[in-house]
Amino acid sequence: MRRWNGWGDHAKVYPLPDGALSFLVSRVGQGATTEDASLESVLDRLAPPRLKGLPGISTDPVERLLHTHGQSLPDWIALRSGQIGRAPDGVAFPETGEQVRLYLNLAAKKGFRVIPYGGGTSVVGHINPIEGEAPILTLDLGHMDQLQELDEFSRLARFQAGVAGPALEHQLKERGFTLGHFPQSWEYSTLGGWIATRSTGQQSYHYGRIEELFAGGTLETPQGSMPLLTLPASAAGPDLRQAVLGSEGRVGVITEA
Repeated sequence: MRRWNGWGDHAKVYPLPDGALSFLVSRVGQGATTEDASLESVLDRLAPPRLKGLPGISTDPVERLLHTHGQSLPDWIALRSGQIGRAPDGVAFPETGEQVRLYLNLAAKKGFRVIPYGGGTSVVGHINPIEGEAPILTLDLGHMDQLQELDEFSRLARFQAGVAGPALEHQLKERGFTLGHFPQSWEYSTLGGWIATRSTGQQSYHYGRIEELFAGGTLETPQGSMPLLTLPASAAGPDLRQAVLGSEGRVGVITEA
């Protein structure tokens, strides 16, 4: 099970070697140890949810907490100290693009904000709710993780955008292919998140950055679906795929790519 207040699996422990500890003490001095806040104490501090009684939206305290912060150092400090700030008022787990569109329509009708959530590995605050009067719904795309289509001749694959790196590579490997994109967060981050953040990484130098691999897909917006067609390179007008790459969820929710 993934840690609620840090990176990795809670069953794996990474102790600091004695040699490394001695080195740090010799350079910066003896540090003071502070006790981590317990899960129970942090849950007790959550504000009551403002999205109640809506179909398909969970207000479970643990789910809300797990979708509160990313994986930056400030995020870890906030979680370990128990000073988490604002939490989403609800979390939904759509399984199709149509369900994503329904939640966006509901948000427009009810006046709440939506945060798309892939693997929760952001280190720059993309998924952190901010203070405000409007309720906040986090859309966790983790259930949208299937290979939809593979054209072996053109070597084009279409996945649901919530697929994480290991699941994506496993489904391609079964058919003799690889995407070859391996950012540092590959274990937990998702295809949609790679596109929305214009992902790169030290282990992606061979096949390239995600912008060089993104051939098209589908974007769900408050105004409806936006197909991003897979077309040959052209000088005829702007390429809407470039507007989506690095958009950080501002223009819509990537549901397929």
